[in-house]
Amino acid sequence: MVELFSWEAEEKVVGYLLNPQIPKEKKLQVVQLLSPEVFTDAKLQAVFSIIKFDNVFDKILLYEKAHTEKKAQQLDRIDVFQIDEFVTQEDADSYIEIISDKYQKRKIYEFGKTIQTTMLEGGDQFKVALEAQSVLSSMGSRRKLETNQELLDRVLNEKPGDVLLTGYKQIDKFIGGYARGMIITIAGDSGHMKTTLALDKSFRIAEANKDIKVAIFSKEMLASELVKKQISRICGIPTAKIFSQEYDKDFVRKKMMEIEPWANDRIRIINPNSFSGVTDIARIQMTYRFDVWFLDFIQLLEFAKTATNSSDYNIQIGQNMRHLQALALATKSVGIILSQVKKGIEFRKSKKPTVSDIEWSGLIKQLSSYIFFSYYPG
Repeated sequence: MVELFSWEAEEKVVGYLLNPQIPKEKKLQVVQLLSPEVFTDAKLQAVFSIIKFDNVFDKILLYEKAHTEKKAQQLDRIDVFQIDEFVTQEDADSYIEIISDKYQKRKIYEFGKTIQTTMLEGGDQFKVALEAQSVLSSMGSRRKLETNQELLDRVLNEKPGDVLLTGYKQIDKFIGGYARGMIITIAGDSGHMKTTLALDKSFRIAEANKDIKVAIFSKEMLASELVKKQISRICGIPTAKIFSQEYDKDFVRKKMMEIEPWANDRIRIINPNSFSGVTDIARIQMTYRFDVWFLDFIQLLEFAKTATNSSDYNIQIGQNMRHLQALALATKSVGIILSQVKKGIEFRKSKKPTVSDIEWSGLIKQLSSYIFFSYYPG
């Protein structure tokens, strides 16, 4: 059972423990919090065991310790020295949360199978109940509820960059901007300019917030097609002329490079063939750490397409939404997701879509902090 971004998170936690810039007392706190069992990768589990039980936080000493005491026979030199050790405290907290959460889910999954086997084979249910109490107690002990003082301090210590301007003055005046960790949805029918609106938002957000990075995960259109749409908007050239190559390319190049986020690669467009599902999005996001990312659109992700009926489709899109929300929280980013609405709105007297018109999954509505609609009034 492959867990979403588990392996990457495990490697980053080990990298944090091997980072010479991190004080040893900070590393010891992490070592006390985790156990080797939370790691699914055998080699990373072996490395962490040496770190934890032998108190070794140096790559060279760790490698020598492993082979002197034969604690990790399959651990190659390259395995140790290729681990990325430049992981910050802030990032490490997110990765620790991810692998702890995944470990707990594995424990619940495995224990569920134990209960099922016990019931089928007529085993000792009292013994299973005691094991359940033990599992739940161990899970509860891993989490520490923050005090009211800690919660208040966290709120008061928020930095201006924790809330990003939308780039639209009226929206910013009304909601104050997007807080990191939020999921925003843009919903609309086919051809109602969801992608165009998302493109415009991406450029506005990048221009309104200095130094942030924005990504557009496009599952529907190629990056070149999206750029042509944006050239049309910024340069005032009809799309038909752009596609037929009847325009001044030098003028377009000059005009586009005057846009600072575009010129400095703060806006990136990811082609459809570069990702297929949420796991690919997570891998790219964990690598590049975009502050805001768009997904166009959720119903086209690979996981959702494998559904055989409407019930499966609804469940799988819901799971994708949960994973995307977890990704936004883990990377302290804002996720903006495009979604289709149900067919038939065009035949209604009122063409204006509502929240109940969003296609397939109630979780899209539940997990979205804000929902915007794109539609033609007529």
